Amino acid sequence: MRARRMLLLAGGVGAAGAVAVSRLKKSTRDYIRLVGWHRPDLWLHGMFYLSRTLDYVRMGRRAVGFARFIPPSMRRHYAQTYHAKLVPLEEAQKLVTVGEDIEVRNLENVIPFRMCRDIVLKNPDAILACKCVCRMSSPDPCREDEVCILVGEPFVSYVLDHQPEFCRRVTPEEAVEILRSTDEEGCLHAAFFKDIAGGRFYAICNCCSCCCVALKSHRFAGVPFFGHSGLEPAFDADKCNACGKCVKACLFEALRLEGREGPPLLDRDACMGCGACRSACPREAVELVEAPGRPAPLRLDELLGASGDN
Repeated sequence: MRARRMLLLAGGVGAAGAVAVSRLKKSTRDYIRLVGWHRPDLWLHGMFYLSRTLDYVRMGRRAVGFARFIPPSMRRHYAQTYHAKLVPLEEAQKLVTVGEDIEVRNLENVIPFRMCRDIVLKNPDAILACKCVCRMSSPDPCREDEVCILVGEPFVSYVLDHQPEFCRRVTPEEAVEILRSTDEEGCLHAAFFKDIAGGRFYAICNCCSCCCVALKSHRFAGVPFFGHSGLEPAFDADKCNACGKCVKACLFEALRLEGREGPPLLDRDACMGCGACRSACPREAVELVEAPGRPAPLRLDELLGASGDN
């Protein structure tokens, strides 16, 4: 009799669970399926992040203020689950114009983190332009605009279902224009990876030094959100007139002028290879070259070619 009651109870719980699941929106079911039904720690976290992003970032902004009291090991662990690979403009553009499903995993030579280093795009033409929640939560934002880009499913459908007021669908061409315009403004381009996105790439943020919570955390709170691009600037001495615009544009204070003549000096330890100096140079005197001793640059064409050969 007891076994029968237990079976009936289990059946009832299972039926109730099935009914509850059936009432979820398709985008929610697809998202949980991606992360794994067995990982409620991830999908509950992810549902809050993807449906209440502004609140999430406001919490992060507050946390920056007392980050110095958090043990460095905890800060590094957090960055392992949520981080970005810096990419130059041309590679950021490829990520929004790839045009086909792709799967490149375990990029340990490119993404310098133990976790979250896969590029897996389903329906890559599904793209959202989103309002920057870092700028929205800043007490003195440089401007509020749609400068963040979400790529692929199920993330696009989930965010549209839960916070459509913050985003709109755009074409790959419109996404390229967002990247181009933010590059001209001196923003860095960061391909973000996160555990609640299945450990894979899901967004490109175009970050400014005045508003970006991740950039402030990386520079001033000891949370290494950004992975080096794998590139560094090389200066053409014949073209450079020491105007100093690249020095002002550097988001990591890695450049300095010595005297009034010649190219700036590069602090390789501080430089993250974001390319803001190249974008700021009016004389095209800056080229991005591979940085010795750094993780490999993210070159999507090469990665796709290598994965196709396997």
